[in-house]
Amino acid sequence: MRNGIFHVAKEEGSDEVLGVACWLRPQRADQPPTWHDWFEDWRLWFNQVGMNLWYGRGGLNVKRYWIWKAAQSNAQSAVWTDPRGYYFLNIMVVIPKAQGRGVGRLMMEAVTDQADAENMNCYLESSRDVPNMQIYERFGFKFAKELECDDDGTAIKLFAMVREPSTNPKSD
Repeated sequence: MRNGIFHVAKEEGSDEVLGVACWLRPQRADQPPTWHDWFEDWRLWFNQVGMNLWYGRGGLNVKRYWIWKAAQSNAQSAVWTDPRGYYFLNIMVVIPKAQGRGVGRLMMEAVTDQADAENMNCYLESSRDVPNMQIYERFGFKFAKELECDDDGTAIKLFAMVREPSTNPKSD
């Protein structure tokens, strides 16, 4: 994915990865995808097909992907009220041994501070309510909508959260 904002946290003096964050940049609601984004979406799709053919499907359930994308689209249509778009936290992972050491905070604030400076909203979908939602609330995110992805009785829930720009700059 070449159109994302990536942050990789490593242990100082080591190549050990402690955490990864991927944010998608805001896109105007009324703006169609750019040719670059359209091309990148298809490139990613073809790359995934090639990997599936070469290595096997590896558990990827395409039907469930489209169930999730439909639920996501419904949630975003209801929640995204700013026509300028939202910074979208697509992935945030911190390995267990690094949790509680500020790794996630640094990766989160790298973009939320930028969003504040630009007066932009942020959005995420949490895969767990506890403890994830409480963690995200510390950064100003508020619960907005529950997504249910139901595949003929096998369902998962996601929790959409939105963060409005902070009007109080941080003092360090």
